[in-house]
Amino acid sequence: MNSIADLVDKVRSGVIHIEYSDGSVRLGSGTGFMCRNLLVTNNHVYQAHGKPRVTLAWQPQPDPSSREEIEMSYDQFKSCFISGSPENDADFAILSVPLLAERALYQFQVASRASCRIGDEIALLGFPFEQRHLSCHVGRISSFYTQNGVEVIQLDASVNPSNSGGPLLDAASGRVIGIVTRKGTGLTRAFDELERLLTQNISRIGGLIAPEAAAPRLSGISLGNTALDSQTQLLQLAKEIKRSANVGIGYAFAIDHLLLDLPDTQDDRQP
Repeated sequence: MNSIADLVDKVRSGVIHIEYSDGSVRLGSGTGFMCRNLLVTNNHVYQAHGKPRVTLAWQPQPDPSSREEIEMSYDQFKSCFISGSPENDADFAILSVPLLAERALYQFQVASRASCRIGDEIALLGFPFEQRHLSCHVGRISSFYTQNGVEVIQLDASVNPSNSGGPLLDAASGRVIGIVTRKGTGLTRAFDELERLLTQNISRIGGLIAPEAAAPRLSGISLGNTALDSQTQLLQLAKEIKRSANVGIGYAFAIDHLLLDLPDTQDDRQP
């Protein structure tokens, strides 16, 4: 069996960084992968607000300077959509991007998740934290379950923001068995509750602040505004900590949900 490093070197050109920007301002990013000359990603990665510029990039060599990319308008990118499923369903999008299809990029094969078992080694590739160089995380399948009719693969591996849409690989075969969709931590509910309380405090303080002339003041500073600013800063900090916190838990949707939408996938169904 080849090493994970050999696998990454083999497939790296087929992992696509999907980046949105407005001028020089980066708005967000995600990951996708090539399969049968089509770009596959999460539906929520494909959907963007406004009219951003879209950069599709890949790193064919380990050297970060090897990054190659193409640019297009979001309208051009949207016109490439051929099939998909909403975020609250199987969360995938398939796009036919001619400028990618004409490049000599690695084309991933896919396999039903039934070919794998709990405990099998997996690798996930992508561009987490909006970084512009390819990253690989390795772990194991910790569970399979069905949620709202969608087959979910739970991972004992580090999934981070912008990993969304990337390929989940069976380390033994190198085939894609799932699409990375989100991370999870044991603190998720605690952070959600903290955000709720801080948002509630901000709303209450904002409603209680007196007009500027009547507001309590200390050394020329409005105490009401100071409390409001403090709660707002705490809320932003909590959101950033939640975004960055990682305890090595992630989730992917089984590739089975888009097998019928990919052309000529009969051979890929086999383990």
